[in-house]
Amino acid sequence: MKSSITSVHLLDGGVLDVESSVVVPGSGFGRRIAVPVQMFLVGTTSGYVLVDTGNDPGVIDDPVATWGADLAAASRPRMQPHQHPARQLALLGLAPRDVRAVVYTHLHHDHAGGGRVFPHAVHVVQRAEHRWATSPDGHAGTAYVPADFTATTWTLADGDWHMLPGLQLMMTPGHTPGHQSVVLWDVPDLGNVILAGDAINTVGCIDDGLPPGIATDTLAAVHSMHRLTALADATDALVVTGHDMTQFEALPKAPDPLRRPTGGPVHQARKMLDLR
Repeated sequence: MKSSITSVHLLDGGVLDVESSVVVPGSGFGRRIAVPVQMFLVGTTSGYVLVDTGNDPGVIDDPVATWGADLAAASRPRMQPHQHPARQLALLGLAPRDVRAVVYTHLHHDHAGGGRVFPHAVHVVQRAEHRWATSPDGHAGTAYVPADFTATTWTLADGDWHMLPGLQLMMTPGHTPGHQSVVLWDVPDLGNVILAGDAINTVGCIDDGLPPGIATDTLAAVHSMHRLTALADATDALVVTGHDMTQFEALPKAPDPLRRPTGGPVHQARKMLDLR
């Protein structure tokens, strides 16, 4: 089947100031770091698909009113007007109405906050994620903001789904029960791309075998990461992690198309079995 993917652009949604160990477990407890908030615009022969929507743009002016005091203090957003999803699309001469579908890796506040900017799009998330987000265990609910997803009409996926030619949704649970990653096949001038979301927070997590610092199931998270990296190794895919500032800074941002980085971190392929 011929891939329908025509282009990929990385959109800049600002940064979050977070405690280091929520990104990489056991690292720098008590130390705060800046991590990127990313969105990806995927061009297809059927129209544009947006992967994740970043923060609620309300945090540009008032994070506490938008998220509440506890979440705004734990996950301190630094988002400027030019990082609004609509302004990022405008860099490419596009408007929110041009987006035909929105795919969510999961429904945490920094991935689902801009969904209301796209009222005309089809919104796709895993059924398991939607179920968990609307009724999470108490300890796991703080990263969900119900206003981000309660007013949306959803298309619910049940596991892996070849959604469009060349655009595959892959279940990667662990960070959340319904997390999914997005695999793009045969992208012109780019090859294969894995948008890992928070299944893999940083390139260092791959090399050190570490799950995300926040995980509802750490064993499942590690298995999901290994599933993605094995696929990447077998298909020479570029793995774009969820919150790696060094990788983010090395990748081109809109209006330039995504390209393989010439610098920045690249994960090391796992050693193959030697049967000689």
